[in-house]
Amino acid sequence: KEGKNIWVGELSSAFHHFKPLPSFYFPVENIESFVEVHPLRAVSLQAFTLCFWSRAQPVGSQTILSYSTGESDHELMVTVGSEVGLWIGGHFLSFPLQHQEQGWLHHCITWASREGTATLWLNGAAGRAQSIQQGYVSRAGGMLVLGKDRDTLLGTFSAGFAGWLSQVGLWSRVLGPAEVRALALCRAGQPQGDVIAWGQTPMALLGGVLLQPDTSCQ
Repeated sequence: KEGKNIWVGELSSAFHHFKPLPSFYFPVENIESFVEVHPLRAVSLQAFTLCFWSRAQPVGSQTILSYSTGESDHELMVTVGSEVGLWIGGHFLSFPLQHQEQGWLHHCITWASREGTATLWLNGAAGRAQSIQQGYVSRAGGMLVLGKDRDTLLGTFSAGFAGWLSQVGLWSRVLGPAEVRALALCRAGQPQGDVIAWGQTPMALLGGVLLQPDTSCQ
């Protein structure tokens, strides 16, 4: 039922009723939709890989993942649209896109503090590495959500995602090229994220986010 909040945990029958696991659908007309994530470990990261499938509605820049703390609204944030945007510790980086694709797209964003480099992988192909936040470590104790950018000063949500989101994984390391390509090719038996593991990490679906069959790998 639209508007009803759903809790998706490791043993949730609503989530595991779907085979394979479902996608999240964020209705374009519902600006209140978001997913609250309870990560498997503290989001204090010296490196990470965020991978996900998305099929976004063409309505401008949209937030995929937002992690904010009391000191930093944009401790870690990723947006999609005419570009892929990445915030780490309040610093911003843009990965320009050559075209707007209306179907499913597989994204992986990697970052390593030691080198201070970030790379966008799109459908298994790597773009040019860019520099951001060398030596930085993200702060623990924040709020992690999917589908919205949280402004902690105002307590409001904006830049909402509209469309389908699936197979979100967050690792505390940089995945290798073969691992990224295997995820983009939907190969079975790939390692789950140790921060967000799709289908295992507890999540709360709020504001009318719906569970729908996942067609990303078809």
